[in-house]
Amino acid sequence: GAEVVSCPTCGRCTINVEEIAAEVECALATVRHPITVAVMGCAVNGPGEASRADYGVAGGRGEGVIFRHGKVVCKNVDESNIIDALLSQIDELKEEN
Repeated sequence: GAEVVSCPTCGRCTINVEEIAAEVECALATVRHPITVAVMGCAVNGPGEASRADYGVAGGRGEGVIFRHGKVVCKNVDESNIIDALLSQIDELKEEN
């Protein structure tokens, strides 16, 4: 199934990583495809780490960037929409399989 990884958070963290990671993990509990989803809290290390996952988000001052297989697919996603935008990308995988 899905594996959710997140950063340990630090002073550079600009989104609520813990809450987002927990909600994403809950939403993906029934996914049986072997995928990795990264939830990273800053624009410094986040893009590199998130781009290594199948799907990911890297935060930045109340917004985030969504990655799919190492490529940016959504820029400047408001923090309140990050989970929906990320799960929307993952839903595309479900439709492909």
